Amino acid sequence: MLTMAIVMDYEARMNESSPNASLQWLARLSGSRFNCYAGLSSDIGVAVALLAAGLWRDELRLSTTLLIVLCGVLIFSLIEYCVHRWLFHGPLSMFEEGHRRHHEQPEGYDALPFFLPPLAYLALAALLSNMMSTGSALLLAGGVASGYAAYGLSHWSMHNFRFRSQLLRTWAAAHHVHHYHPERNFGVTSPLWDLLLRSQYISAAKLAPRRTR
Repeated sequence: MLTMAIVMDYEARMNESSPNASLQWLARLSGSRFNCYAGLSSDIGVAVALLAAGLWRDELRLSTTLLIVLCGVLIFSLIEYCVHRWLFHGPLSMFEEGHRRHHEQPEGYDALPFFLPPLAYLALAALLSNMMSTGSALLLAGGVASGYAAYGLSHWSMHNFRFRSQLLRTWAAAHHVHHYHPERNFGVTSPLWDLLLRSQYISAAKLAPRRTR
């Protein structure tokens, strides 16, 4: 029903006289519940497909395979941090305004159109295959795509679940703190880059003993 409604809405908007009809439709799609869940599914699907294809090539040792995938995940974690800190909280209003809506409505469905990230990671794999073996390219792109899928699933879970595990609650709390202190805790899936680049939030209670030393 929801998919049909989106298709009908698309057809109606394409018949409008406004030259921005297709962009308006994409904006509405990006904020829909359908797009949110389709995005989570397609992100996981493309990550699994790329990793499976890379493993199927069977060109590398297991240790090398794991290292390449880990590098891909690490690369994405840095991309996630940089985009969040310097683009979403940066001077460009186009990105800052969109991200501000998430801070105002953290449980909303705003996300990229579900088909864009998979296409981007397939294009990345094709580009990387010109620089390294096909198997390595698939695994590295799969690692980056896995990082993105983990980011999407983590971010959605943090705003839609209350974890029982103390470890998971502490992990999620770091991101919730960011919503109250937007100049801190830019990493969503991991605090790694916040620690390395000194942007992790430290409460006044923890800062006090340091100042008295």
